[in-house]
Amino acid sequence: MEPAGRTVLITGAARGMGRAQAERFGRTGANVVVTDVDATSLELAVEEMRADGLDVRARVLDVSDRDACFALAGDLGPVDILVNNAGVTECAEVLDLSEHAVRRMTEVNYYGMVWMMQAFVPAMVSRRSGHVVNMCSSAGKIGVARLGGYCATKFAAIGITDTIRPELRSSGVRFTIVNPGYVNTGMFQGSRVPFITRWQEPDKVADAIVAAVRKNKAEICIPSFSVRFATFMRGLCVPRFTDVLNSILGGHKSFADWQKDESRPF
Repeated sequence: MEPAGRTVLITGAARGMGRAQAERFGRTGANVVVTDVDATSLELAVEEMRADGLDVRARVLDVSDRDACFALAGDLGPVDILVNNAGVTECAEVLDLSEHAVRRMTEVNYYGMVWMMQAFVPAMVSRRSGHVVNMCSSAGKIGVARLGGYCATKFAAIGITDTIRPELRSSGVRFTIVNPGYVNTGMFQGSRVPFITRWQEPDKVADAIVAAVRKNKAEICIPSFSVRFATFMRGLCVPRFTDVLNSILGGHKSFADWQKDESRPF
């Protein structure tokens, strides 16, 4: 689907990958709607994007609120491209995760994706046209120590997308799974990248997403080799071997020194 002239809705777009995606879609000539729970950062982002000549509107939204997602769908009208980008994380060992952290990650990263699809996709089906981009992760392909809560939500995100795609295969609505590796957004501040890969910039991920929508790709991995390698290793169904290899590569030490970004209001 060519984004030019289309309405693109991006969640969690006040900063990081979401904002980069808004800028990239805006430059294609799309009409962009950005949402975030952080009203102050969202307003600033929109002001700066408009100053660059982009057609951008903003709506404050907590995607974990199902009623709010449906209300937004009624308010906005037709959306051609939905990008479920909103996400939060808390890096800690599974036994140390607080109830709040587990619930919040699940509510935003997984439930929020489901609520947004339920709110916006039926209208796409009625028009027999639409594209949904679900921001999953390399963390949805392989478990990593101290990232368990986040990994669980991303495994779920891939699972729900792999399910709805065949359910709607004849509807005219397309779905793209996006699996970034380590992205330099501040969400994983203090983390260390395994030597098999490197930090990715949000702009690179955004460019790949726009290209995937144009080409109707069902799944993309950024960077391709390291994410696909992790997927292959876990797919062998020999988890103890995968654990040892990931330890050797440094994956299980990646989040030992993670630092919470206190500027994020969630």
